[in-house]
Amino acid sequence: SAPQRLDDNLFVPLLAALVLLCMLETNGSWQTLWRPPFVHNLTVGLVVNVALVVAARLLATLNGIGAAVACLLGTMVFVFLSWQGYAVLLTFFVLGSWSTRMGYDRKKKVRLAQGRGGRRGAANVLANGSVAAACALWFGTTPHGSLFVAAFACSLAAAAADTAESEIGQVWGRPTLLITTWRQVRPGVDGGISVIGTAAGLLAAALTSAVGSAVGLFPAIYLIPLSLLAVTATLLESVVGATLERSRLIGNGGANLFNTLAGALLAAGWVWIVA
Repeated sequence: SAPQRLDDNLFVPLLAALVLLCMLETNGSWQTLWRPPFVHNLTVGLVVNVALVVAARLLATLNGIGAAVACLLGTMVFVFLSWQGYAVLLTFFVLGSWSTRMGYDRKKKVRLAQGRGGRRGAANVLANGSVAAACALWFGTTPHGSLFVAAFACSLAAAAADTAESEIGQVWGRPTLLITTWRQVRPGVDGGISVIGTAAGLLAAALTSAVGSAVGLFPAIYLIPLSLLAVTATLLESVVGATLERSRLIGNGGANLFNTLAGALLAAGWVWIVA
């Protein structure tokens, strides 16, 4: 229901159908949640997330509403994927904040810097984290754990890659080419890609995926496929940026949501095929 100019009578029902399908797979699981492990994770998750969002507010990486939404999504991840899933989420947050701060003064001079001093708001948090939180929920409530844990990790890897590509590419990404025409454009243009930006995105995706593998969230064999699928999602988002976003039919939040959803679906499809 995010305000967009695009008359998306196709995307909205398809997304709603996907959510409904996943929810139907949870049938019979909800009554088993209220057990000691669930209560323990809920308690610890709330304490950890409140502490971290307070720190984020002090470091000026989140605004007030963004911190509240981040606390909610982070608690969901901790409840269903414990500290292992939260480690992946925290890796994305650290990489995203670091990428935003890199060269911030330079980006500010050319009017490419993230607004509000680099602080992320609720829309940005939801666009980058809501798909991961939903995957965590369905990991804990459906019989398709391996599928949803891969989707969770890849969505966050895609979010980390997209942030690194955008923030680092804006400063050092020259030449920048429009992905649909391969014509040179100025850095920061929607749909623009560069070698340095894409390399930074691949590194961010690999680091995020590596943390998931290191904490035992998924097998090490998933590391390279998830990293490549995450970058593929960002390239698909660049196509959306060069077309729909440049035409002002959708905003940056819509493009970011597409990116994380594409990463989750690509990973889920890969697991479905190879499993």
